[in-house]
Amino acid sequence: MGPARYTPPPCEIEKIPFIDAVVISHNHYDHLSYPTVLKIKKKHPNCQFFAPLGNKKWFEDAGIHNVTEMDWWETRELKLSRMNSDGQNTEVTTADSSVNKGKEAEMVATIGCLPSQHMAARTMFDKARTLWSSWCVESGGKKVWFAG
Repeated sequence: MGPARYTPPPCEIEKIPFIDAVVISHNHYDHLSYPTVLKIKKKHPNCQFFAPLGNKKWFEDAGIHNVTEMDWWETRELKLSRMNSDGQNTEVTTADSSVNKGKEAEMVATIGCLPSQHMAARTMFDKARTLWSSWCVESGGKKVWFAG
């Protein structure tokens, strides 16, 4: 269901080495592609999806349960551990390895759901029933804003 895609995706999911998190701005077909989300789930089963209010059920109906639904101005902390190709945690190695011996490498990011004004709808029957959001991702002293 939904409109056909006329242009190829900008990249192939199969060629992306790892995807830790995906932020979804809104539920229009050109921004929330069912086949693409399923490919991400298959290749990157631990990927965490972040979606604006009203979109969690869509993900759950697709069999995706790693989804956090957020309202404007809410933030969540995402902690990531370094893993090897077998999916096992690896240790941090530094000049003083005794300090970090046995500790897994961890990266922390703050995901923020921010306002964005536009009408969200997936069909002609669900106009303005879900939120449209922009996102801020902050980690390591850097910030990125995704307008959607």
